[in-house]
Amino acid sequence: MSTKSKRKSKTERTPLAPEDYFDFPALKRVCEASENSFEILYDMERVEVQQQKPDNFYLFKDNGSSILAVAHLDTVGLADSRRAQMVETEGGAVVYSRALDDRLGAYVLAELLPAMGLTFDLLLTVGEESGASTAAFFDPAEHHDRGYNWIIEFDRGGTDVVLYQYEDEELADRVEATGADVEQGIFSDISEMEHVGVKAMNWGVGYRDYHGPRSHVWLDDMFMMVGYFLDFHDTWQDTVMPHEPSPRFDYPQWGSSGAWTNENPFDWNEPECEALHWNVGPCSDTEQGVVVDGDMTLCPAHFEWVNR
Repeated sequence: MSTKSKRKSKTERTPLAPEDYFDFPALKRVCEASENSFEILYDMERVEVQQQKPDNFYLFKDNGSSILAVAHLDTVGLADSRRAQMVETEGGAVVYSRALDDRLGAYVLAELLPAMGLTFDLLLTVGEESGASTAAFFDPAEHHDRGYNWIIEFDRGGTDVVLYQYEDEELADRVEATGADVEQGIFSDISEMEHVGVKAMNWGVGYRDYHGPRSHVWLDDMFMMVGYFLDFHDTWQDTVMPHEPSPRFDYPQWGSSGAWTNENPFDWNEPECEALHWNVGPCSDTEQGVVVDGDMTLCPAHFEWVNR
């Protein structure tokens, strides 16, 4: 397969090339499998959590690693639309499936990278697509007595990396040193995992139109991003990256005079974003104000999340 990427040459980064290890039948199996089959497929521990069914469990595999890998199994596409098909084009190979978000990430973490010799503890969740990821219930201490160095997730369309509330200059510089771009995002499983106490990254894996009927991935994009991650892993796999949880805003309260009794953190003249206290990522820049969506007033970032 061709590689149109700007990825560094193998001699510059690693002798491993992701395209040499790609296994379409394995990806097809991961895309089309039911959520409940992964427990057997990867010999994982199933943990029930106190959340409304059916999004009430996560799966965990302890591989003795100092790095935690996360993906979610729930998809926007229903079971009959998850069928994976690979098409060779003049521009390269394309895989179509409405399950690529995030079954492609699950494939990369459970199949592709292990085939290349990388070992992670594996956490597979449900509920992410409804903004209620069961990753919030994962506590490493309930499974082992090790700490993690950092967390990786491949649940990002396109070819960039999102750091959410974990972002600081040092982590962004480390990611960008691989050639990947750091951009902004709203929500994924790792948004609910600050309690683990280490940095987390949502690495782009190339899929596009992932909530639509034309959900697809150019495999060259996936190979490029996996290549960037290999650079990051080679350099930082043994480095602990601690993270202090970001502060949560309290609900603003109205006094009898109609004025705020605690400061509006956005200092807007317009009504605050009603998603301010949602667990789906930070609000947009304060100067952008809010927009009306039905009966809700939302900042542009949360308006985009609601209507994605």
